[in-house]
Amino acid sequence: MTQYKAVRDAVDPRKMTVLCGPGDLLFAYEAALGCPGFVTWVANFAPELSLALLEAAGHCDFGRVRELIAKIGPLYEFAGVCSRNRGRDPWVLPGFTAGHIYVGILKAALEMAGLAGGPVLDPGDELSDGERRQLRGLLVNAGIVN
Repeated sequence: MTQYKAVRDAVDPRKMTVLCGPGDLLFAYEAALGCPGFVTWVANFAPELSLALLEAAGHCDFGRVRELIAKIGPLYEFAGVCSRNRGRDPWVLPGFTAGHIYVGILKAALEMAGLAGGPVLDPGDELSDGERRQLRGLLVNAGIVN
């Protein structure tokens, strides 16, 4: 939160809008500081969850925010497990010695949601069959797919 505030205060708001980076998990906190939106990979396959989070945090409906994070949070936890299983730090930005597991998760989730995902290109990582089964279970539990 302090980093968001520092960046927001350092720029001219007429020239730049500062958004919350890992938005799904942090946006509710930064919305309290006036953050108008967030960056998310989840919106690619579950836009209704991301939009609901934007609206709930904007209206300070933190009960609803908790409900949404309970659906979205396990996807981030899953990404962490997949990264650690590959011997990588899941919180290092892609391209900075970490793998691109989010790309593999995103593309698999898109396909599971009936959207075009396509192949994962290098240096991204495809999910294993077991990881795909785990992901499907998470998406079913979150109400994203049947």
